[in-house]
This record gives sequence, C-alpha cells and structure tokens, in this order.
Amino acid sequence: MPSAVGMRVDSNYDLRAQSVDGEPDAFVASSRGTLAFPGTLNIVLLTSVIISTVFLCIYTGPEIGLISSLPYVFIISTCLALSIYIRRRSAFSELFVERMQLILKGVVFIFVALATLRIFNHLTMNLSFPLADPLLNSWDKALGLNWMAYFRFVQNNPPLATLLDVAYIGFDGASLLGFLALVVMGYFRRARYFCEIFLVTAAVATVIAMFFPAVAAVVFNFGNVSHLQGFSSAPGIYHIEQLTALRVAETPSINLLTAQGLATFPSFHAAGGILLIAGFLRTRLFFPVAAFSLTMLASVPVFGGHYFVDVLAGTALALTVSFLNACRPCYHGLFGADPAYY
Repeated sequence: MPSAVGMRVDSNYDLRAQSVDGEPDAFVASSRGTLAFPGTLNIVLLTSVIISTVFLCIYTGPEIGLISSLPYVFIISTCLALSIYIRRRSAFSELFVERMQLILKGVVFIFVALATLRIFNHLTMNLSFPLADPLLNSWDKALGLNWMAYFRFVQNNPPLATLLDVAYIGFDGASLLGFLALVVMGYFRRARYFCEIFLVTAAVATVIAMFFPAVAAVVFNFGNVSHLQGFSSAPGIYHIEQLTALRVAETPSINLLTAQGLATFPSFHAAGGILLIAGFLRTRLFFPVAAFSLTMLASVPVFGGHYFVDVLAGTALALTVSFLNACRPCYHGLFGADPAYY
C-alpha cells in the first residue's frame, strides 16, 4: 500500500537481531517477527496533520515560498531515487538493502513531517488567540519556580552559557542522527518507535501551543534584550520577529528555510530531550545520549526562552507518549532486559 510519502509501507524489517555477548548483532537476521515502516500510526497521524494544514491554508491563504521548499524536495526526491536504485541492484546484500531502505524511508518521512508541522505551527500563530505570557508566568510563580534566578545563574557563568547554547542549537541534528544511529546499530524496532514518539509528541505539542502563543520568558521579563551581558547573542528571542509578523499579517508568509519553531507551551525542545532518552534506553549509546539530552534540557529556559512550566509540560507530554507507545503489543519486550528484542 502506498504511504503518504510515496513509499511502500508493507516492506518489513527485522524485529529481533540475535544477541552476541549481550549486544544485538545487526548482521544476523532473525525470523522472530517483523514490523512495517513507517507503520499505520505514523501514516494516519501524518495524514491528519497534512489535512489539518491544508484546511488552515485554505482559511488563512498563506504565501509559502516555493524556493524555500526546494531543499526539502531535493532531499526527498534523492532518497526516493536511491531507494529505487538499491532495490534494483542485486549486488547488495539483503541486510544492506533492508537497512538502507529503512534509512531512506525514515529520512523521507521525517522531512515530510518536519515541513508539514512547521507550516502548521506557523499558520496556527496567525490565529487570534491572546498572548499567554501573563498566564504562563503566573503558573511559574504559583509553583515557586524562579525563572529569573536561573537565567542570572547561567548569565554569570559564560562557560556554562556556551555549553548550553551549543546543546540547544544541536537538538535538531541530534534528533535526525538519533534515528540514523538506531538503524545503523540494528535497532530496527527502536527506530520505528523513536520516529513514532517524535511525531506524536510534535503534533500534540503544536496543537496545544496553538492556544498558548507567547513571546516567551526572555522577552516578557526583559523587553529590550540588547543590554544583556554574558552571551554572544541575546538568547531566547530567535522566534520573536516571525511570531510578531504572523500575528499582525493578514496574509501569513512562510519561508521553510528560515522558519523557526514557535511553540512555547509545551516546550518541544524539552519533550525532545526526553524522547531521545526513551529512544536510546538500554542501548549502547544511552549514556552519551542522556548526557546530551539533560544538557539540552538545562538550556531550554534560557536559550529557548521558555518558562519552567513549558519545560514541565513538555517533559510530561514526552513521558506520557513514550510510555503509552511502549505499551503497544508490537513493542512487547522493547525495554526489557533481553537486548535481542531491541
């Protein structure tokens, strides 16, 4: 059956790599069971997001630069062409073909989802919901969370600020590399699980964020940020220009090359850190991935400009999605002690 991204979804991938000395051996096939990629959940959810985005486009009549979509078109078309080429070459081993097909399908799916969700996110910010900053700031105070004290702590420690800045910027690349790493290591079930929890969490976070547009904590607390010291550039304001333009524009304009994520509550960066940890739990890369994710989580209030409640909500959402998806029968044993099920 053709998928929403133009690739077949009935190709199956090994669920269970045989274990050797306690580690999964991706080079040994097993007939234990198979899972299709990207799977029904991913296809249904992505289709729903695409349909919702189309309706929003009809309602708002946006201007989406065709030139800005060319990199996405190039990446997707290249992956599709490579997929056809690899399937037709008999010289490649079966495992290599399976692994490359999964990588190429995953990249296509991720970029289609990324472009669609980014457009959806920007179009929702064109709607007339009031700014939620006073509410979000009051929730921080009600919980006894001192955002300003944390900001000043990071500001007064330049090496820490630099580390957190790098971690925050590196999140998008780390997410894509995470999927690729799982496939390369032979964790095929993990790769699909990881893709699913990212898409579900991103879609839910974007829908919730639609009702809580915000300039976010840095701008709300400081206003003019040009006087801030201790940073190479003012943190937490990367989204302001695009958010302001979308909220006042009669016809929203979106450039996919420069479009920033505009969700404040819940924080998807915070959610993404948890998703990375969940995806790599009980794998060989768990500890370095967890170290990066926790560092990135610490960067979110300052460099993402998020309130602490944004971070808490993003974390809670990611934990919920990760747990519920892991409970599905197709992922039985995924987090068990036997690495052969990973």
